[in-house]
Amino acid sequence: MFFDACPAIFVTETHGKPLFRLAIVSCAALVMLCVTSPCGAADTWNLAENLQGKTRQISTDLKVQGTMRINPDGRKIRHYPMALTGQYVAIERNLSPTTAIRYYKKAETESTANEKPLKDSLPTVKRLISVQTDTTGPLLSSPEYTLSREELELINVPGNPAVLGKLLPQAAVKKGQTWSPDNQALAQCLGIDAVNSHEVTGVLTDIDDAGLAKITFSGKVSGAIQGVATEIELKARMNVDTQQKMVTWFAASIEEDRAIGHAMPGFTVTAVVRTQIQPTQPIQQLSDANLAKIDLDGASGLKMLSFTGTEAGFRILHDRQWFAMAETAKQTVFRMVADGELLAQANVNRLTNLKPGEQTTLEGFEVEVKKALGERLGQVIDAAQTINSQGLRELRVSAVGTANGMPITWIYYLVSDDQGHRYSAVFTFETKLAEQFGQADRSFMSGFDLIEDAQQPTDANTDETAPEQPALIQAQIEPATTIR
Repeated sequence: MFFDACPAIFVTETHGKPLFRLAIVSCAALVMLCVTSPCGAADTWNLAENLQGKTRQISTDLKVQGTMRINPDGRKIRHYPMALTGQYVAIERNLSPTTAIRYYKKAETESTANEKPLKDSLPTVKRLISVQTDTTGPLLSSPEYTLSREELELINVPGNPAVLGKLLPQAAVKKGQTWSPDNQALAQCLGIDAVNSHEVTGVLTDIDDAGLAKITFSGKVSGAIQGVATEIELKARMNVDTQQKMVTWFAASIEEDRAIGHAMPGFTVTAVVRTQIQPTQPIQQLSDANLAKIDLDGASGLKMLSFTGTEAGFRILHDRQWFAMAETAKQTVFRMVADGELLAQANVNRLTNLKPGEQTTLEGFEVEVKKALGERLGQVIDAAQTINSQGLRELRVSAVGTANGMPITWIYYLVSDDQGHRYSAVFTFETKLAEQFGQADRSFMSGFDLIEDAQQPTDANTDETAPEQPALIQAQIEPATTIR
């Protein structure tokens, strides 16, 4: 797609001396050309974007097809066919060089994995999205509500228009000249954490009289996401309007072979993304009046994600380092992964209800923890009782010991309400990672809340069967013992 947008500059009528008039018009045209030309010199062109204060409409189509790989038992790898199509239409207003606010008119996908179909769309109340594009960007978040992991992944599409301009050279280039995008720009545009090495080159292949530049990118990339190795082959084309200083079209074929990670499957896929971008007028949702009501500065809250365990009957807010791995009605397993390193595991268990008004004492809970850990226990190092922000009673016991000859720290929680509903949460990590883990358990549990409609009171005297043990992907941390 290569658009011609060159309007006539002058409409003139000759009076008096024709040659004199022609000379004046020619001089004027030459002056205007010198003023408005995006050329840095007679044969070079400045391709850099300048989106400050601009509002754009972004329309994207995405198609992904390939094979997903998982090894739930840590040994045998299973392969499943997968396919996805996505359609997105958004209006984006750029507020600063590193901040944009985007309203999605449409954001939906249809996918199949192992022949199981799924339709997904961004909820209406979460269609206003902040886009931060600093050195770690793009960071997508909802300034009004908290996104879930699934909602974040729905809109986190390769070739994010907010960072496409980073692929362009900052210095003027000639037609046919090549350049190499820097590692960080490629990582952000491909949606991965880091690029270790690459052979991608960009080239200005053509430019028309109106200053619309046609660019191609191609090459291989070796990188990582969440510490997992990925190999990518990129073939892409881009149009840049050098008069408006913005990318107007982008299309890419991305062939990726990603290894299996601690919190994500591996896959071999081809993703094809096509994006059209055009200037537009601001809409009501992005007006000054509406944005003045919203905190766009972000703080740490923008990075939080929400999880709703519909079957298990609880909800939490958690840091983006936590990934839900498996969910049943009785147990939900999370993993904390930072820079590719598995830091911790958290098992949230739904327990048998007590009678209304009955509670487990802190002393009794500590006894249960010691019993559960058995010979692995070294010592209990802390025991405390409090009320969390949702008004739930919270018991916390932390202990250290060894498992398979490895120093381990366990942090146990028992959360309950006055109606007898109870949940336990067990955080497990290698003791040497205590500093990196920090207070992650307290942050995780601070917003723990119950979904009232999901509660099914049972007789506490009824024998319990052991919670179903979810399949874990490459488990490196021993699953914590369940407290009943």
